[in-house]
Amino acid sequence: MRNDKIRTIIFSSLHTMYILTYGYFALTTTLLLLYFAPSYLLIIRGLLHFHLSTNYTLPISRGYGHFWTVPDNFLYHLHLVFETTLTGLSGLMACSVDSFFGFYVYQFTSTMRAMNFRLTNPLPTEKFLDLLRMCVAKHQRLLRCRDTLEHVYGPIVFWHIVTNAILLCGLMYDAMPFSDFKRISMFLTYAVVKFVQTFTYAWYGTVLTNASEDFRNGIYFGEWFNSSLDHHVRTNVILIMMQKPITINAIYSPVNITIFTNFVNATMSYFFLLQSIGDKDG
Repeated sequence: MRNDKIRTIIFSSLHTMYILTYGYFALTTTLLLLYFAPSYLLIIRGLLHFHLSTNYTLPISRGYGHFWTVPDNFLYHLHLVFETTLTGLSGLMACSVDSFFGFYVYQFTSTMRAMNFRLTNPLPTEKFLDLLRMCVAKHQRLLRCRDTLEHVYGPIVFWHIVTNAILLCGLMYDAMPFSDFKRISMFLTYAVVKFVQTFTYAWYGTVLTNASEDFRNGIYFGEWFNSSLDHHVRTNVILIMMQKPITINAIYSPVNITIFTNFVNATMSYFFLLQSIGDKDG
């Protein structure tokens, strides 16, 4: 961190990371506020006329999503507050978990970019053998950290991919033929958030893979083959170059931009399948 060039390389991707994180949070918050705004505007309008009206539809349950009948009294407003709080906490939790994945990816990529720079631009006072040995040891620790990150976020990404595709497919089919404004607004609200969520994971995975590939290239174009490496270090260097770049696997597929395009293709395919089945039944 005392080296200005390395510090610049470490923080080079931070700006893009926090723009994506803040943008995702702002988008989710804005859509949730717009979704709940009509109910609260009706309440405010009633209060201005000195009347606490319950003439509005609960945004989430629509009055039918409980195992009991929602009474048409003050408890109706408590249900509104409960649904607002629950949805807000769910959105905050989703943004936090998704953004933490980006934070961990940033730590991975900044470390590998710094190591790549030091390998390709060693200082005159540094011994390349010691520098390479340190980078190889750090890379092995990063692999163990990657396994931990994959163990935690692999099922989460897989769950989001599957459920988002099913949800968007069902909402798109329910919103057809796009004549009901409420259905269209519900579809757009969920669709924008879920597309951004899926793209966020895919983009973070691609950033990690690219940084790992750059690190492997840095070793390849370094001076390791002209150095008097011991057998253990030379074997680790060769293994690093033979291995695939570091990726996070979502059980069945690596997390990158390809998984996002597959998600879009699967959503559209299931939608057209449901539409064809509906046309045959009709």
